This record gives sequence, C-alpha cells and structure tokens, in this order.
Amino acid sequence: MEYTVQWLSDNTRIKELVNFFISHKTTSYISHSEIISGRAVDSKHWNSNLEAILTDQFNNENNTSTQLKILIAENNNHDIIGMLVFHVINSGFRQYAVLEDMLLDQSIRGMSIGSTLLKNAIQESKNWDIHFILLESGVDNEGAHHFFNKYGFEKVSENYILML
Repeated sequence: MEYTVQWLSDNTRIKELVNFFISHKTTSYISHSEIISGRAVDSKHWNSNLEAILTDQFNNENNTSTQLKILIAENNNHDIIGMLVFHVINSGFRQYAVLEDMLLDQSIRGMSIGSTLLKNAIQESKNWDIHFILLESGVDNEGAHHFFNKYGFEKVSENYILML
C-alpha cells in the first residue's frame, strides 16, 4: 500500500481527524490522559461528548504553553489511515514531548504505518531539540506496550486512579 506521511500545518482537517479517532478508538486505548482530558469518563467508557471534546482539543491554536502537532498517514485518495498527536512542551528548563495519541486504521495494521509515523516523530523531535518523549498507555493495551518497547521506550512509572 502506498501512503504519505505529513505534519498538519493548519486546522482544515480537524473534523476528519476527529472522525478517524472516533472510528478507530477502543476501550483498551483508555488511559489516565483520556480521563484527565475528559475524553473518557473512566477506564472503560468514552465520554458521550467525545466529538466535541476532540474538536476543541485538536483546535488549540490559542494555547501558548504547549504546542499540538499532528502527524498523519494518508493513502493515495488522501484518506487518513493513521495519526499521531504530539504535545511539545517547554518547561522552562527543557523541551519535551508527550505522545498523546497514535491510532491506525485497524484494517491496515501490520503494514509498518505505525512504525513510519513513530520514526518520523522521533526524527522531527531531534530537529526540534526535544530532550525526551513521554507516553502513557492503557493497562490492557498490550500490543501498544510491545510496540513502544521495541522502539526503546522504557516504563518509568505506574499510574493509579480513584474514581469519586
């Protein structure tokens, strides 16, 4: 399969990104960042307002403390087949990135699209003088854990939550 990878430079495809996210999410994908951001209500349930929440979060042009960057893979018809969402954060002492989301079209898994997205993001991070990349993953998302370990990501903590 032929595809291209590019960083989005404008917000014209937000609706398409939101629809892609909603179509390809699973409950195993839910982690603490989905709960914190309001995307999920708990570790097993997505928020019923997910479309509005994602639209707002992907359209964060006015946020000055972090910079949202979205890398997409698209086929020859310009349909999104994969996406990676990065927050670049300048803490004042060092710049780092949080890999917030990485989703692929389920029907094309195993074609190295995820690897291409991640490798591009890592290389660009070096160009942006990012010191490290953080990510967190849902406890049941074993495939993602294996994938990220393969690329050198190491487990540095465990997260716990008490829902009230």
